[in-house]
Amino acid sequence: MERSDWIPLRNINDDKKIWAGTKVRLYNVGLNVIDKADDYYDYLVSFIYDNVEYLQLTNLSQGEAGNIICVIKKDTPNHYALGKTLKEMMGLEYTFVLFGS
Repeated sequence: MERSDWIPLRNINDDKKIWAGTKVRLYNVGLNVIDKADDYYDYLVSFIYDNVEYLQLTNLSQGEAGNIICVIKKDTPNHYALGKTLKEMMGLEYTFVLFGS
């Protein structure tokens, strides 16, 4: 996937709806790679079984798949979180978001 498709988290509006299925990419994670452009983990925003208050960010990357980096509080009673909540939990540096894929 083209890096240009990824939006820096800092550019996401605080009121943007973050739905399950949204992908988050975190760069500079310390992988031993030659090309620093490949130094990232991908995460998927997903539901937590039997939990109506939070969504989780689950790692999708080889060797780390299934690990949870954080949970984000839903904008209850809705089934999404807000951009400001994702920003607070992930931080703005090296973090990018991909919507709708």
